[in-house]
Amino acid sequence: MKSNRNAPCPCRSGKKYKDCCYPKDRAKQATAANTEEEQEYLHENRTGGGYDEDRYFDYQQTLLNMFNNLRRFDLDRKTHIQEYYKIRKMHQEVVDAMVKYHEDGKFEQKIDPNFVVPADEASSSKRTLKVRLIESKFDFNTREGAHAFYDLQIYKPAPNMNCITEEFIQSRRYRKPEKIEFLHSMLSSRLGLFKITGTDMTEGYVYLTDVFTGDEYKMIDVGLSGSKMNDDDDVYVYTRIITYHDINFGTGFSLFFSASDGFIENYINTHKKDYSPIGEFLRFSELYNYHSKFPGKIKITTNEL
Repeated sequence: MKSNRNAPCPCRSGKKYKDCCYPKDRAKQATAANTEEEQEYLHENRTGGGYDEDRYFDYQQTLLNMFNNLRRFDLDRKTHIQEYYKIRKMHQEVVDAMVKYHEDGKFEQKIDPNFVVPADEASSSKRTLKVRLIESKFDFNTREGAHAFYDLQIYKPAPNMNCITEEFIQSRRYRKPEKIEFLHSMLSSRLGLFKITGTDMTEGYVYLTDVFTGDEYKMIDVGLSGSKMNDDDDVYVYTRIITYHDINFGTGFSLFFSASDGFIENYINTHKKDYSPIGEFLRFSELYNYHSKFPGKIKITTNEL
């Protein structure tokens, strides 16, 4: 039974069929049609000895694209995803203003020589506080390079270093309460190495566990939640998480590592011995430098900034 596109939607949402379930029904019909065509093609060509592998993979890619489009359609109707999109839009507006602030030469990053390590950190930070100079060269032609550079400018890179977010707060750049609250959320964001423990593609969630603290996060990332993970290998992501109105989301800076990579195993074992939150700048440099040397080791789709 076909529904008139201008008639009320059969799902009783009160909307017209064309503005409600019509796109989803069309996608399902197209998927079913392509599945039947694919099976017929495979039967004819495999039994006849004329199997065309390239054409078969084209079918698979077409079906995957249809599935992803249908999934995005369903996700975009969910309340928490709609709120997430609003927050990401605000984040983009703030970051754009901060990038321009930097490009206009209004920001100078400084190190406070009088910084005193908090008493509860001093004993556990002796090894971390040893002077170790690590240089990082940021390739602005790569997504990771640009994000890594601006991550150090926009967010708090170390307790004794300033950042643009602090300057925006101190100068009262924004007057609206929600923008002021959002800046404080950016300032208290969490940068670290996380193990991906699970994904929920139907809700857009990615489940993460901090490698060094054990803290668990349920982060919204539409792209990453729908990525195909390798079940035979654990995946780690070095990323920054902002929490705003109980929604966790990534800033756009993400470096991925496979657990089978000897480097990441050694990295975790080394830093577990002298872990301290104030040593993140060192850990940031080590992971970024390694990732930039071997950028093609692991690629996973995530949300853009």
